[in-house]
Amino acid sequence: MTKKERIVAKAKELGKENETKYIGCSQSSFAAVVDAFRSEGIELLTPEEQEKIFKGMVGLQGGTGGTSLGTCGAVIAPSFLVSMASGIGTKEQLEDKYKGSVSCANVINGVTSRFIKEFGSIVCRDICFRRWGRVLDFCRSDTMREFLAKSKERPECQDTRCTISIGSGWGAEQICDMMGIK
Repeated sequence: MTKKERIVAKAKELGKENETKYIGCSQSSFAAVVDAFRSEGIELLTPEEQEKIFKGMVGLQGGTGGTSLGTCGAVIAPSFLVSMASGIGTKEQLEDKYKGSVSCANVINGVTSRFIKEFGSIVCRDICFRRWGRVLDFCRSDTMREFLAKSKERPECQDTRCTISIGSGWGAEQICDMMGIK
């Protein structure tokens, strides 16, 4: 197994584990990708940076703030990490304000276009409906408990076919490609 294959497989595995550990898609996929790279000795973020950003990811779960109306957290976190790995910061933007298109292209190629192809959307409610035939209210803990209980019955939730695993794997794969990791 190549280093890239190990990182992608680990991101998917951790995505599945984190789904029940943290519940929310954004923080679960964020931690999965960062920790998958760390397992191979690659620090995308320091543990302190990871903890700070993790706190911000919690509120982005469930289609942003649990509303199901915004982008799926399993899209947000890997997209954030792909953009970060693209390396376009304030200096680069000041030199060329259009340089941000590099980050956007990396996010589109690695994450969002794949979600659209697989699920028809990057919007939380669309993905939920497509996967489970139901839109969830992530602001309600009783809905989350019911979802987690029923997920044990769904084959697509039993392994790395869960949405968090898929997004984590695609994000990790794109970052590997950008970093030249084979």
